[in-house]
Amino acid sequence: MSEESQKDLTEDQKTIQELREHILKLEQQIDWFNRQLFGSKSEKFKLAAHPDLFNPEGLGKPNPSSEEESPEEDNAAKTKTNRRPNSRKPRAQGIPEDLPVVEEHHDPAEALANPDDWTVLKEERRVRLGKVPGYFYRKEDIYRTWVPKGDPVESKALVAQAPPTLIQNGFWESDLIAEILCNRFLYHLPYDRQVKLYQNRHGIHLPKQTMSDSARLVAEQCGVLIALMKQDMLQCGYLRADETEVRYLDPDQPGTTGRGRFWLYKSLNGNVLFDWQLSREHHHFYDWIGGDFEGVLGSDAYECYLNYCRLHKRKGRSVSRAACLAHVRRKFEEALKQKPHLAKWFLKIFRKLYAIEADLKERQSDDKTKERHRQKHSLPLIKLLQKASLYLRDRKAGRPAGRLGEAVRYLLNQGEDLSTYVYHGQVEIDNNGIERDVRPLAIGRKNWMFIGSPEAGERTAVLLSLLISARHHGVDPEKYLRDLITRLPTCGSDEAALRKLLPENWAATHKAAIAPAPSETPAAA
Repeated sequence: MSEESQKDLTEDQKTIQELREHILKLEQQIDWFNRQLFGSKSEKFKLAAHPDLFNPEGLGKPNPSSEEESPEEDNAAKTKTNRRPNSRKPRAQGIPEDLPVVEEHHDPAEALANPDDWTVLKEERRVRLGKVPGYFYRKEDIYRTWVPKGDPVESKALVAQAPPTLIQNGFWESDLIAEILCNRFLYHLPYDRQVKLYQNRHGIHLPKQTMSDSARLVAEQCGVLIALMKQDMLQCGYLRADETEVRYLDPDQPGTTGRGRFWLYKSLNGNVLFDWQLSREHHHFYDWIGGDFEGVLGSDAYECYLNYCRLHKRKGRSVSRAACLAHVRRKFEEALKQKPHLAKWFLKIFRKLYAIEADLKERQSDDKTKERHRQKHSLPLIKLLQKASLYLRDRKAGRPAGRLGEAVRYLLNQGEDLSTYVYHGQVEIDNNGIERDVRPLAIGRKNWMFIGSPEAGERTAVLLSLLISARHHGVDPEKYLRDLITRLPTCGSDEAALRKLLPENWAATHKAAIAPAPSETPAAA
């Protein structure tokens, strides 16, 4: 065979190999899409018998071990539609007279202190609509005008001052507002569905616009609490970050939607903050976290987080990134069909790492104990993963292609970030905690489809931050929001009073109030 023919043959073989790798990649993509559409999304790995990759003697032997409208329609871009002549929206109703009545008297302290010297001249009733689980009620606040008995005309009359409210001149009680907002932001019921629900179930029409206005007013007043939560979060030394896409109606282009982003941040004490932005650009994260943060940042491998940590390390800041091992593990799980033998070996190591974490959690180990235990048991396993990945990448037989190759490269690109959690007891092995907080948005998108405006995204971020943080602290978010709506107007600018309404402080107070009293029976010696 001539030299030219040999050269052509070599090129043909190279082309054939490239085409085979390309076909393999396309087959894996099709398989991945089929799994997303029709298959199970569980990431649980059942450890089957397979050989140890670094134990040649063990080869072959088992190894023991409705198209809904947006959530905030008030600022949405509205398109004109042709309506039938007889189609009309139901008019706003007054508060029904046949509901149960709850009365509350508001009298001046001076008159109550000496009731024999004063007499009631007149009274004024201010009616609001309230709701407890199961039924609506009428709340009637009675303000009586008192005058002295001996001089009822010339003397100055006394009337109690109305307590401040979050929504001035509103006709809904805090319990009704709290239920509507929890239904919307926690249980994914758009306002349209809630209007129908209350109409069909209770015969009471609650205007959708009033629901939206209530959300706007509550969110605006609660912004001060978000600022305090962020201040504490940036000082805790351990921050987890993630982001997710949500569509919104673009006011500049009526009838179209833009791609917005909720950036999520979770602190050591369990508080979660949602930050609404119109893009995924890096500066949104930089602006939010600022330049003074020091500690550990738990995140995926998005360049935004990587660049922040690198930049601030060069500036002398004590900032390190903790990689998410769940993301790394997921890459190998996706490679199971291509190279089951190798992928299962990697998954077995990850299973051991997570077993160590489960054991530490069961023992309720403190941070120092976690650090010692992880450095003794977890660190060698992480180094083994890196060693195996380097071996596969550099072996002469050829680098792994397809999903397995992507998984190996992803693991190696994490570098030292893969073992950061080993040296910090408070740091989690993965970012699954904050990814679970993304689920309300993922489920909500299937119900309300898009956000009504950029401003509505900001309000959604405030209310989700408070409600999900309260749920993390083990209290009923609806009860928390109801009390917050009632007490926040009385706090003014008093930071101490405002801090009592933060989710963690409110939860600690109310858990202590409902905790059972300790037994008076002395313990046995």
